[in-house]
Amino acid sequence: MQINVDLMELLLALLVLVGIVFGVFLIVFLARLIQTMKNISRLTAEIHDPVTQTVDQLPDLMKKIDSIVEDVDSITDSANMNVPGILDDAKTMTGTVRSGVEAVGSAAESVSDGVSSVFGKAKDKAESLTSILEVVGQVMSIIGVFTHREKKKKKKPFGRN
Repeated sequence: MQINVDLMELLLALLVLVGIVFGVFLIVFLARLIQTMKNISRLTAEIHDPVTQTVDQLPDLMKKIDSIVEDVDSITDSANMNVPGILDDAKTMTGTVRSGVEAVGSAAESVSDGVSSVFGKAKDKAESLTSILEVVGQVMSIIGVFTHREKKKKKKPFGRN
C-alpha cells in the first residue's frame, strides 16, 4: 500500500489549518476587545460627573492658591526685614552676657585674692583693704551691667507727647 500525497495539497491543508487557528484567535481577540471597550465606556460614564465637578472647582482653587502664595510672599518679606534686627539684638545680648561673665570672673578672682589675703599670711592690712574695695567695685560693676538699661520712650497715640 502506497499513499501518494501531493506536496501542494499538504501545504494547502496546513495553510487552511493556520487560517482556522488565526480565525479563532481573531474571534477571541475581538470578543475581548469588545468587552474591554464596554468596561472603558462604563468607567468613563462613572467618572464623568466627578471630573466635571473637579474641573469646575479649579478656578476657585487657583484663587486660593494665589492668595496662599501672596501670604507666603508677605511672610518672607517680613522675615527678611525682621530677622537681621533679631540677629543684631541677639549679638548685642551675647556681648552683654559675655561682659557680665567676664566681670563675674574677674570679681571671683578678686574675691579669691581678697579671701586669701585676709585669711592667708597678710603682710599688710592696707593691701587686704584694697583687695576688698576691688571686690566691692567689681560687684558694683556687675550690678551696673545688668541694671543699667536705657528705657525707650513710649509713643503716645496721635503724636501727643
